[in-house]
Amino acid sequence: MAKIEIESCFIEAWTKNTDQHPAWGAKTAETHSRKNEDGKYETVGRTFRTVKVSRASGIDLTEFVKGQRVSIWGKEVTETREHEGKKFYDLVVWADRVEPVGERNHATAEAVTGEPWGNPPPADSVASQGYSDEVPF
Repeated sequence: MAKIEIESCFIEAWTKNTDQHPAWGAKTAETHSRKNEDGKYETVGRTFRTVKVSRASGIDLTEFVKGQRVSIWGKEVTETREHEGKKFYDLVVWADRVEPVGERNHATAEAVTGEPWGNPPPADSVASQGYSDEVPF
């Protein structure tokens, strides 16, 4: 299990919610882009993840819709499952915090978990490390 911060990914279609557990998970796609010869960015790959939250987190993933860009903070694990004799590996993020890109303090579980590491660093500390908030797509 590793702590992870995903700065930008897109919500994908999720059909596994039930009346008993209406908001326990979501699918995401993180695009990977690079500049082509024309100087424009093109998508060269995607990383798909399942985002899950505990009941105690207070995060309702149904408020996010397909195509919406979000940031996620949590712990990433690889879950293994078997179906018809084949093994499948899923990247799963147990989210402590999920928010739309560009907003702060939206759906946070910090009050429940007490984990201050879930807060993003101050903007000036990110800029001083040579990182940018600009997303190339």
